[in-house]
Amino acid sequence: MYRRKVRACARGSQNSISASVAKQVLLLIDWDNLFISLYEHFGAKEMRIEKKLEMIVRWVKEEIGELLGGYGFVFAPEHLAVLHQQSCVDNGLRIVICPKRPLEKPKRNLKTGDLIEVEDTVDETIIWFTKTMMRHPNFGFLCLVTGDSDYIPLLKEVERYSIKRALVFPTRRCLSESKELVRLADKHPKTLKIMRLRLDT
Repeated sequence: MYRRKVRACARGSQNSISASVAKQVLLLIDWDNLFISLYEHFGAKEMRIEKKLEMIVRWVKEEIGELLGGYGFVFAPEHLAVLHQQSCVDNGLRIVICPKRPLEKPKRNLKTGDLIEVEDTVDETIIWFTKTMMRHPNFGFLCLVTGDSDYIPLLKEVERYSIKRALVFPTRRCLSESKELVRLADKHPKTLKIMRLRLDT
């Protein structure tokens, strides 16, 4: 009888630990998508990127849960300015540099139609990083800061692991251009609020 009670208590403790662990958030920021969207909407003088980063981190902590490992991650090309690097560090964000990859032959950018000789690696690095973290026991929420529909397959995949999806869109334009992406934001299991934020409000 005593042993059964001990095992029951142990199972209860494990369940409560799992419940608290599930609150942690993997925050991933697609820097170029964020920066270019805000620049086009506000202009260089009014975009206030450091305040937007602060807004993102505060919203995640207040509305969703604690950051996984205590940090969010910014994925950026090698030309990320020193000033912006400091803004990331000041907001508790770790920087992952994603160098552009030279192409053996130039090709057309499917979105812009431009001929390119190097290709961006930010998207594929974010996707790889998320899949690497997928089985982490503390990973309960994925929060993506982007308006890029290239992440739709990834967001559908994480759902199969019972990971909830939160989305931060830089501007209203991103919302209108990524309607399928918008629909993939989940409700928080406790507050039942849709976990979606727009930065131009």
